[in-house]
Amino acid sequence: MEVDPWRFCRDGQSWETRSDVAAFPRLTHEFTQGTLICRVVGRVDQRGSLSLQLTVSGKVELPCQRCLGSMPYGIEVGRTLYLARNEAEMERLDALPDSDAIQAGETLNLVDLVEDEVLLSLPLAVMHAEGECPVPGAQ
Repeated sequence: MEVDPWRFCRDGQSWETRSDVAAFPRLTHEFTQGTLICRVVGRVDQRGSLSLQLTVSGKVELPCQRCLGSMPYGIEVGRTLYLARNEAEMERLDALPDSDAIQAGETLNLVDLVEDEVLLSLPLAVMHAEGECPVPGAQ
């Protein structure tokens, strides 16, 4: 899903999908199964800054790093990302409290954006709690 990010925000457009993780190529390497509900809304704030409000939620299955068995995991991502035209603008926006900025060009792939934010939200090592691995001897 490619959009003009500047027009997307100025016009207050939105994109929503409820998809199996198989619809997200990079996420299929992390999750064995699951469904994600994604919403991206373009906005203009009081200062005239353009931003994307991104929310992703869902239940997925990840491989446990301890036993390699399947483990349920809840995804909850909520981010506001301000659009920057260049590095200087990105630094200025990142300096604002509770602000994250991305450098945007003429087009932005919303699937890639969702994948990036979900991957950044994952813990480094996903494991069942101590004593909960279903595979004997994996403790």
